[in-house]
Amino acid sequence: MQGSARDFLKPKLVDSSKTGTNEYRLILEPMERGFGHTLGNALRRTLLSSMVGSAVTEVAIDGVMHEFSTIDGVQEDVLDILLNLKEVSVALNTADTAEVVIDKKGPCEITVADIEANGTDITAFNADKVIATVNAGGHMRLTLKIGTGIGYDTAVARDDEASTIGGMQLDASFSPIKRV
Repeated sequence: MQGSARDFLKPKLVDSSKTGTNEYRLILEPMERGFGHTLGNALRRTLLSSMVGSAVTEVAIDGVMHEFSTIDGVQEDVLDILLNLKEVSVALNTADTAEVVIDKKGPCEITVADIEANGTDITAFNADKVIATVNAGGHMRLTLKIGTGIGYDTAVARDDEASTIGGMQLDASFSPIKRV
């Protein structure tokens, strides 16, 4: 520590650079001894828990009543499809909620890029993420509800009255930051 409070080192942003597709590096200096960890942990906790983001909160699949079903002509079972949908990374640019559709006939792989926005301003960050594989002669139609929120929201904590008939609720990680 310095001699008095007036001599306290105040950090300034020295450098900010993009190091990868979704990675940035910030350099702040100078700092008092031990303050790097304090500031870093506070920044990390804020980034992981308090930023607004979007996620798939509910899905309705034509011909499916529950998550333990299988779909004729589709390689994955419904549970695997739901797990893949939890990994979809999207952003709603203008609305708080949106309903989008994926409708494909096989043989094909259904990816995030296949989402039909229906006039909704939506950005898909992992467009090549595979959701399901439809075999020859197979057909799959999904209706996805995308919501906006903060942090992590479990499916059970959500209001049941807001869900659609035949829809399956998903746990949603709204945070746009995955790793700090």
